[in-house]
Amino acid sequence: MLPLIGIAGTVYMIINISTDPAERLMIWLVTGITFLILFVYSVIWIKFKMKIPVFKSVPLEKVMAMENEMYYIIRKRRKLCR
Repeated sequence: MLPLIGIAGTVYMIINISTDPAERLMIWLVTGITFLILFVYSVIWIKFKMKIPVFKSVPLEKVMAMENEMYYIIRKRRKLCR
């Protein structure tokens, strides 16, 4: 229940970030552009650097394997990443 209250509070703060409508719009615009840039960067990174499909779920075993430093060494030897 507490996380839902926290989420609701965050949404309330985002909606009521400023009393001036022009300032509020500018803050939302800058935030939206920042999120868009981060989204594009992450898609490019996942697709071309990690060479993993972007919107495909990853099995838990593979995620756990990524924690091991040998995972990236083996991927580099097999030329699966740069």
